[in-house]
Amino acid sequence: MRCLVIGATGYVGTRLVPRLLAEGHEVRCLVRSPQKLARTGFADRVEPVTGDLSGPLDAAFADVDAVFHLVHSMDGPGFEERDRVAARAVADAAARAGARRIVYLGGLQPPGEANSAHLGSRREVGEILLAGPVPVAVLQAGIVVGRGSASFEMIRHLAESVFGGPLVLPLPDQAWNRIRPIAVDDVVHWLTACLRLPPDVSRTFDVGGPDAPTYVDLLRGYARAAGLRRALTVPVPVVAPRLGARAIDALTPVDRALARPLLESMAYDLVGEDLDALPALVGAPPGGPAPYAEALRRALAEDGAAGPAGTDPEGAGPPELVGEHVEEVDAPVEVLWEVVSGLGGAQGWRTIPGVWAARQTIDGWLGGVGLRRSRPERLAVGEALDWWRIEGVEPGRELRLRAETRMPGVVRMRLTVEPRGPHRSTYRQHVTFRPRGLGGRVYWFTQKPAHDLVFGVTARMVAHEAERRSVES
Repeated sequence: MRCLVIGATGYVGTRLVPRLLAEGHEVRCLVRSPQKLARTGFADRVEPVTGDLSGPLDAAFADVDAVFHLVHSMDGPGFEERDRVAARAVADAAARAGARRIVYLGGLQPPGEANSAHLGSRREVGEILLAGPVPVAVLQAGIVVGRGSASFEMIRHLAESVFGGPLVLPLPDQAWNRIRPIAVDDVVHWLTACLRLPPDVSRTFDVGGPDAPTYVDLLRGYARAAGLRRALTVPVPVVAPRLGARAIDALTPVDRALARPLLESMAYDLVGEDLDALPALVGAPPGGPAPYAEALRRALAEDGAAGPAGTDPEGAGPPELVGEHVEEVDAPVEVLWEVVSGLGGAQGWRTIPGVWAARQTIDGWLGGVGLRRSRPERLAVGEALDWWRIEGVEPGRELRLRAETRMPGVVRMRLTVEPRGPHRSTYRQHVTFRPRGLGGRVYWFTQKPAHDLVFGVTARMVAHEAERRSVES
């Protein structure tokens, strides 16, 4: 089929388009930014049309069989009206083009009439589309679990920030409401499967995993899967979405304008109804819908659609704190690599005398590798290099190391050399720290000044040694 994807550079769109292409469909993408489309990895396999839903749409909709509507406007005041206008534009353009189906991804709805502005807007968009002449499949999903999903990144970064720190964690009592999470692989399956629906089917379908935990259970489940310490969660009868959005803005990569409507939706149980309706028509995902624990496993392992995409928002993925030092070196790259590849062992790490010895002595007292000083005969993946383990080596270019010292997180260092001419080169020393819980973040920020000094001295001394050898040769 010839498919138009609106929102192809968004979170779900970047996972859906490759699946459509793999199944042999032709894909056209309506995008505002060709540059962002270029980062997806599939730009050369789709037909791009630059524009948005506020402009002329006939060219984008011409000769398409199916339309996937994946955009929402939760980015500020008035998003309800913007989504309303966009829905009417999609319905009208699809009808003029003679499209055979529209597929829209909305949100699970609470029972009764009460609703949040965010979920109410999604329900209204579905109703507008269903009122048109083109058959529509409205899929209503809860929290999507996978790297890059705003809801999942909120869970990940909140759990990483607060678990492992305080023994008692106060949460708003709304966090004990229930939600039905869904693995992103299953979302992609259901969206694609809607192309197989009989032409007379035009309705709403609730989709989700087999379990419906509370929001607190989502945090606890993540903490358990990530190996974080448990905390006693205590309900607090306070409803303050604006304050909560500020906290999420500070602790996670999710912007407060997006966090607030998501938090407002926590006031309701969102478990869905009749989850067997869509599987009865198009079949379930391979192995059945994923439980939350399995969806978490995929997200943490970054398997399949739960892995990264080039357009994921900044900060998506595991919390990672970064430090970097770059030195321009008046020496050939071969000489610089000779110095870098000789670090460790009896030669040491070319930094402030006694610093690493003191740090590793303390590590030994804590049960770590201590003052182990060793160099393999040749640099190879898996070999120990003092208190580091070699994770990758590209001779003449890069050395990647993981620290084996005891600390509340994982430190990796990447040492890279790059040529800048016959007698010049660049040395890049990139250090990352993935903290475990609040203790890991506290550790990083309290140690960072000292680490910056020590690693900075190493970078300068490596450059100086390479320049000295170059002059002597």
